[in-house]
Amino acid sequence: MNHRGFTLVEMLVAIGLMALMAVICWRGLVYVADQRQTVTREAGEIAELVRTFAQLERDLAERVPNAALPAAASPTDLPLAVSVYPSAGGAMVLEVSRFVPQPGGAPQAVRVLYRLNGSGLARSTRALGDQRAAAADEVVLLPGARTLHVRVHAGGFWVEPGHETGVQPSAPATAIEVAVEDRDGSRYTKVFAL
Repeated sequence: MNHRGFTLVEMLVAIGLMALMAVICWRGLVYVADQRQTVTREAGEIAELVRTFAQLERDLAERVPNAALPAAASPTDLPLAVSVYPSAGGAMVLEVSRFVPQPGGAPQAVRVLYRLNGSGLARSTRALGDQRAAAADEVVLLPGARTLHVRVHAGGFWVEPGHETGVQPSAPATAIEVAVEDRDGSRYTKVFAL
């Protein structure tokens, strides 16, 4: 009987091909692991953004009706429970007066402020008469947010709150647009019906 085995050259070629396949597979696994970390981080950021816009939508939906608030000194496009103004640093502040349910009692009207602080976009609440600029209960909703921009749809036009609309008399706002820009320059915008 003639038994024929593998030659040394055939063995070296087979080992070389297996080594090449191992390197390719290893690089593929490293790439997949890196992509998984990126996807996990981005999914967390999107979840924060969705929660923030959902909270803002709820605050606007549960705002105090105009009939329950004193009339504004000057005509405004926004509902009386919503105001937008610049902060000390020039960034915009969005304020919503809303009702908060109280256990075993009537709902309490509070002021909800959305503003940028050193960490990102923050939300705080305080009593309706409290005029402090910052609150101890401030919670950062979007870490890393750099800008907060608000526009109002009134009289058929998108206008900046506090600027002249050009519509006489002033028309009530039908929607408010909130745009947030993060540290990477990505801009996220949501329009809320009023």
